[in-house]
Amino acid sequence: MFRSSILKQNFTVSSRFSRVASTRIALAVKSQQCRSIHWSPVLLKKRSKEPVQDDKSKDTAEPIQINLDEVSQRFQTVLDKFAKHANESKLGKTNPQIFDNLAVETPDGELPYTAVAITAVKGRNFIITVFDPANVKHVVNAVLASGLNMNPVSDPANKQMLKVPLPPVTTESKKESIKQLKGVFDKLKNGPGGSGKNASTLSAIRADIKNKISSKKKMSDQEQTLWKKVEGVHKDYVKKLDDSFKAAETAIMK
Repeated sequence: MFRSSILKQNFTVSSRFSRVASTRIALAVKSQQCRSIHWSPVLLKKRSKEPVQDDKSKDTAEPIQINLDEVSQRFQTVLDKFAKHANESKLGKTNPQIFDNLAVETPDGELPYTAVAITAVKGRNFIITVFDPANVKHVVNAVLASGLNMNPVSDPANKQMLKVPLPPVTTESKKESIKQLKGVFDKLKNGPGGSGKNASTLSAIRADIKNKISSKKKMSDQEQTLWKKVEGVHKDYVKKLDDSFKAAETAIMK
């Protein structure tokens, strides 16, 4: 009986100990949960600051530098191209290069005119020298089919030479030359003309430089200052191109 009483007391103590231990474990778990919930917002705040630092680094990036001398050189290439066309228009049908773009059908296939013959001006005639006598008739056919209204005549003294009388210059032919030159002028001034380094018109070069300065709709103050300088150079070359066309038009109509 005494032994039974001792066992009963031990069981009671053990039960109390189990309840205390369970209570402590529950409190520890709850404390751990509260602790993790308490610290999670801090971690989120730290992470949210990282992109803000990246934005600041972007804002402090150095702006692109534009060399205005190089800008002028690019615009000048357009004026040089127009000057070449204007000179050809002034010469009109007296230009010895008038046949250079023709294609000549030969037994060896289609060849460019410049690979088959060469042209010079003598008095009121074009003098065509054909490199191979076998191609003389093929050159004649190419000139007749060109739509230039010219009729090559063989030189009896030289089988490799053709004589082409120059057509008379009329007011109508001059106006036609001006019309063709005006088309070139409009294209070089406002035409699309490629992009990037391949930009070949004033407007295309202007667009390429603007994109290099800023692709954003709203420029920064520093970008706007640089862009105004580029715009000034562009306007100068637009005026130069306008003046070149007017001068060529006057020269053609003389």
